[in-house]
Amino acid sequence: MRVLRLLGFFDDFGYSSELAAGPLRAQMQASGEPDEAEIVEYLDVGHHLRYFMEAGVDVVTGEVHRHTSGCSSLVTDGMWVWRADFAHYLEAYHVPLPAAFVARVRELRHRMPDLVGADFAPVFDEIVLGFGWTDVEPWDAESVLRPQSRAVSTRAEFVARVRQERPAGPWGKAPRKPRRGRERGF
Repeated sequence: MRVLRLLGFFDDFGYSSELAAGPLRAQMQASGEPDEAEIVEYLDVGHHLRYFMEAGVDVVTGEVHRHTSGCSSLVTDGMWVWRADFAHYLEAYHVPLPAAFVARVRELRHRMPDLVGADFAPVFDEIVLGFGWTDVEPWDAESVLRPQSRAVSTRAEFVARVRQERPAGPWGKAPRKPRRGRERGF
């Protein structure tokens, strides 16, 4: 049986001491792994284990980010588990990553593996126990769900959208409203 491996469960998020990885601010670095952008993409396309319908902000700046909606939803690659917003914290603050995780991602050439039910069932059971979920149905080990590819916006695209910046290029003027009375012939 595999051992549950967690990424990015910082004290700042209110997890118990056995799950938490220490305070986020103490782990912030000026730069990260040379292939950090590819690792962020890998984190972004992980398999969602559990969706949580809440919104959160960056615990350091208090600003919204591209993973604000459902930020504490849990994501996995079948071996490691992280919060949906961990990609944001890696990208923004270059938090250190476990060597075993980085080696796995590089070995997979930054491609998310399929999640096969029979292989993942013991890990899922460990996650259920670790997080104390009582409302979760047992994993159907016979099922195989293949994720469909999806586009994930980059941090720059998200910031541009939030700030409502327009891309460079010609923009036409909005059509004028007709004046009152003129359309009736007055």
